[in-house]
Amino acid sequence: MHLKTIVIQSAPDSRPRWVTDCLLGVEAWSKDHAFTYQFFDDSFFDVLPDWYRRKLSGRGPILADLARLLHIKAALEGGADRVIWCDADTLIIDGSWQPSTTTHSCFGEEHWLQRDRSGWLEIRRQPHNAFMIFLQASPVLNFLIHTIESMMARVDPNHIAPQMVGPKLLKALHNLAHFDLEPQAGALSPLLLKAIHQSDTEVIEFFVERSAQAPKCLNLCASLIDESDLDIEGIRQQVAVLLCGEGCE
Repeated sequence: MHLKTIVIQSAPDSRPRWVTDCLLGVEAWSKDHAFTYQFFDDSFFDVLPDWYRRKLSGRGPILADLARLLHIKAALEGGADRVIWCDADTLIIDGSWQPSTTTHSCFGEEHWLQRDRSGWLEIRRQPHNAFMIFLQASPVLNFLIHTIESMMARVDPNHIAPQMVGPKLLKALHNLAHFDLEPQAGALSPLLLKAIHQSDTEVIEFFVERSAQAPKCLNLCASLIDESDLDIEGIRQQVAVLLCGEGCE
């Protein structure tokens, strides 16, 4: 069955060139699959309740975590069967990829590669909201909106972590609700990015051996990257070869 699908992204007008390259990649992927593509600039936050914007002024990630959900809700209410959210720094690895089918809601699954306190490599598997899918039947979307608004109405905004109503909230809820996750929509940790740049076979093999499925799109975690300029096409090709074991068209 063909689903009327909308892909939503947002980014500020002032952004690194490599983020624009990522956006163009997602837009092209959307068009290749006959998805409607919607892009929001700084007007993205206009959808937020006034009290939320005032209380959390300057807290970009927390503002964005609710705004994306409200835009998704509006798109579903506007007639979309399915809405896909991709963060601005999402890199499409395989343009032919179609996300897994979900009954109502799905989140990306990151295999976060890092070193533990002893220096040993480890992977932490957890949901993330850089990639999300919601269908009309989703009971999760309105619950997340309600939960975030309720939490933020009661907390001191000066004492909350940037990821409190994003990945941290999803991780806590996933332990109870066991959401559908998309393992092919992952995240590139700084350690894995460094290993790819340096063709560090030990680190790469550790990651590949513990990943059931090769990534088809990756969140590049812009907030953790120091570089203002990245070779997006070079990273895509390296990931396709080193992590997927083949070239991706």
